[in-house]
Amino acid sequence: MSFKSFFRNTCETKELHVDPELRTNYYRNNFNQAVDALKQIASEEHMEVKDVNKTHREIYILGDGFDAIVTVSEITPVEIGIDFKVNWFSGFGFHRPKKKVVIFYAKLKNILRFKGVSLHP
Repeated sequence: MSFKSFFRNTCETKELHVDPELRTNYYRNNFNQAVDALKQIASEEHMEVKDVNKTHREIYILGDGFDAIVTVSEITPVEIGIDFKVNWFSGFGFHRPKKKVVIFYAKLKNILRFKGVSLHP
């Protein structure tokens, strides 16, 4: 964790991220089950699912003071990888975007069948 990352108002996950908490998580589910799980999390957290793009496998979620773009990559028909990009609507993030990604991943682990982290580098 660097001083600069503390103030960033955006956070993005990827396969080989330097921060282990921000690496792609994989699940033994399909795209529709992932969308249902993300809709359930959004309703619990008082967020709104604005768009589900089945062509590009992306979900746009709008929350109070932030938005999130969730990318669902289908590795096989029964294995998916989920990545997040969270943007905070303020000048400084104060680690709120990263905390939101960690919360999303923790809730997804409870709903979906978790397989692993950063499995396909």
